[in-house]
Amino acid sequence: MNIIFFDIDGTLALGKDVPPSAAEGIRLVREKGDLVFICTGRGIRYVKNNFSEYADGFITNNGRLAFYKDEVIFDEPLDKDVQKKILEILSQSKVGYVFHGKYDGHYAGPEDLFETMSAVGDPGYMSYGVDAKQDYYNFDFSFKDPKEAEALKEALKQYCIMNPHDPHPSVDVSVYGIDKADALRHVAQRLQVDIDHTYAFGDGFNDISMLKAAGHGIAMGNGQEKTKEAAEYVTKRIDEDGIYHALKHYKLI
Repeated sequence: MNIIFFDIDGTLALGKDVPPSAAEGIRLVREKGDLVFICTGRGIRYVKNNFSEYADGFITNNGRLAFYKDEVIFDEPLDKDVQKKILEILSQSKVGYVFHGKYDGHYAGPEDLFETMSAVGDPGYMSYGVDAKQDYYNFDFSFKDPKEAEALKEALKQYCIMNPHDPHPSVDVSVYGIDKADALRHVAQRLQVDIDHTYAFGDGFNDISMLKAAGHGIAMGNGQEKTKEAAEYVTKRIDEDGIYHALKHYKLI
């Protein structure tokens, strides 16, 4: 048995649209008994609402939570001291930011950026107010001026990896310590699948660790150059049937 891990944005889907060829490839993979996990910076609520039909399990919040069917099998919230330091830096900036709990998001920052951030998720997901004592798993921020984003990336570089949502003016942030690779390894161990039988698909900076940790790391043709460099194989673009092409290449279908 193999486990195949897919990032969402730019890999499995454009927005909420999964290319028909990718959907067919996943159907064929699961039909023969392999497992599919979505592995994303998104939260479980968004993933289940929009992509549950494609997967047996979910790694969310950039690797800090993992679910097999409806069971939580990996749960690693942010370190509270690090979380406090990050919040201090964010509170002095002009960006809007959302810290993600297990099932909901909490916003702070300029009021006019609330709708910008809220529109990315599902209705009712996000509310005002970030509590430094609460368990959070990752965060996003949105900006009006790209210079603000660059300044914040510099201020946070010792704590985080940034994954821009170009052309949307927002950034998905992974905090060092736990990432998609840790969750991938845990899932493989938990389900007793040898790491050589794991395949990971991604396109962004936050996918690099996952591609390196998997037995076989596959970068999308539309991916970041550093992500492609980290991959064992670079497939076609998402809009050129990249997932289906790679599944065929590895004889998974």
